[in-house]
Amino acid sequence: MPKKKTVRSLERLCLEYVADNMEEIWAKDYTSRDLDGHQSHDPMGHFAMLAGFLVQDLYILMRKKKRLTSDVLRLLLVPQLMELDLSPCPHQVNSSLAQVIAVRCKNLSTLDLFSCSELSANTLIDLVKGLPSLVNLGLSDTQCNTQVLIAVRSCCPRLRDLDISSCDNLSSDSLLHLVYDPVGATFCCQTLQGLEATPPFYATPKEDCIPILAFVLLALPNLEWLCHEFMANAVALIHDQRFGCAQVPPGFPSLEMLARRLRTLSLPGQESTRPVLGLREASDFDESFLPEVCAMCPHLLELSVILRGRPGWSTCFSSCRSITDLTLHAKERMDLRALLPVMEILGDQLRTLSLSDFCFIDRFSFHALLRHCVNLRKLSINFFSPAVYDRRVEEEPGFEPLDWDLNLPPCQFPQLCDFSLTYLDMENPLPFLHICLLRQSLQDLLTHSPQLKNLKLSRLPFDLDELFLQVLLPPGMALLQLRKVSLAEVYVSLTSIHLLLIAKNELSYLRLLLCSEIHETEYERILERIHLEGFDLEVEWG
Repeated sequence: MPKKKTVRSLERLCLEYVADNMEEIWAKDYTSRDLDGHQSHDPMGHFAMLAGFLVQDLYILMRKKKRLTSDVLRLLLVPQLMELDLSPCPHQVNSSLAQVIAVRCKNLSTLDLFSCSELSANTLIDLVKGLPSLVNLGLSDTQCNTQVLIAVRSCCPRLRDLDISSCDNLSSDSLLHLVYDPVGATFCCQTLQGLEATPPFYATPKEDCIPILAFVLLALPNLEWLCHEFMANAVALIHDQRFGCAQVPPGFPSLEMLARRLRTLSLPGQESTRPVLGLREASDFDESFLPEVCAMCPHLLELSVILRGRPGWSTCFSSCRSITDLTLHAKERMDLRALLPVMEILGDQLRTLSLSDFCFIDRFSFHALLRHCVNLRKLSINFFSPAVYDRRVEEEPGFEPLDWDLNLPPCQFPQLCDFSLTYLDMENPLPFLHICLLRQSLQDLLTHSPQLKNLKLSRLPFDLDELFLQVLLPPGMALLQLRKVSLAEVYVSLTSIHLLLIAKNELSYLRLLLCSEIHETEYERILERIHLEGFDLEVEWG
């Protein structure tokens, strides 16, 4: 059953007391001392001597309570603060506060200024210059411009991750100044591992962006991920070595020179070999670029591809044996069986698998896919009914049916922690035999996933009461680690909820969204039982 409410630690109680009285006592006293002219004795306020991890916890607590006022922020801006996320309160961030951060928080390693649009470019420059220890910097949706990036490259020698997405004052050429200093003829930001540079809505034309992105990929040998809609186009340009038609502005080295430099860094003594990129993640690109991305990035760990079902796409994965996290989105609602060759190549090594907009024409293909991926830690599948294929199957010969016995052997998932299954097609019913096998596969998965912590089931076309009855009734030992359950638009009754409440688990969050059998009366009965039993369980209903 869910955990019982426990007595909070003295440390936690003290932090919550301070948080609850922050504005009435601490901030008010700090402000009054400032007005009286006494603040010079303690310029950093009451928390200057508090341990860094306690200041960090207090800041997170105030953020969760949505009580980060300007006075509260100034109280918590102390030298021992290591991480500062101002994205929940951008309206509180002005040039005065930025100056306080630059003066007091010299040890900041992480700063997120998402949507802090009141800060001018000059203020951002002064702020960056005052924070030499930054490792992670978020400037998304700010007034960041080329001069700010020049300050970043000059003053943040340890920077690993940078987010400059949706900055209207940046052009594609701005990225050149981030990674190269034309005055000193030196490469910059060589420690950068992650760069998010998603352009604003009125972005630079595609043909101008691609050479710049290729320049960035070649200039940063330690870059592991680059988030931009034309990233795969740039990789393809490097793969095909189409450098002659990809010009960069005067004062910057040519792409040919960068390619030679990268070959020297990565493969010394093999200058004739095509340069290899060190990307570990490639996201949201079209399958037409799969051959080039897989060939240029042999060390990929995370891959997200939009599939259109072109012949031979699955063979590209034979050169990417290191992939552990795979996301596939079917643009044309592909048959799930088309993924089986990929799963035969990568299945055993996959830790995360996310599939969206697929359907399984052959009713056995869902189980066949699961059988290849028994080492998964996270699995998410959004699928349609095969009814949408009825006419297409007559025109296009499909796969031969898998002639299996209906009594399929259950798969074991010893490491699966997170599972999500959503049926997307409410207009077309799932055939009866598909339902039977899907329900059996789901029951086996829940029964044989001893580490499962998060479970999300949405719009499934069958009764979940029988499923939970089979999985949770004694003497079964399933779902012992279960912590979060989300059920949306499914048929599930109060009986199943009570089963979850009496079963052995670690349940702390339960979401019941548009479940036809859980009305307000049932919701109140659930809350009443939680209160009577003393469960530490949050329930969301609607």
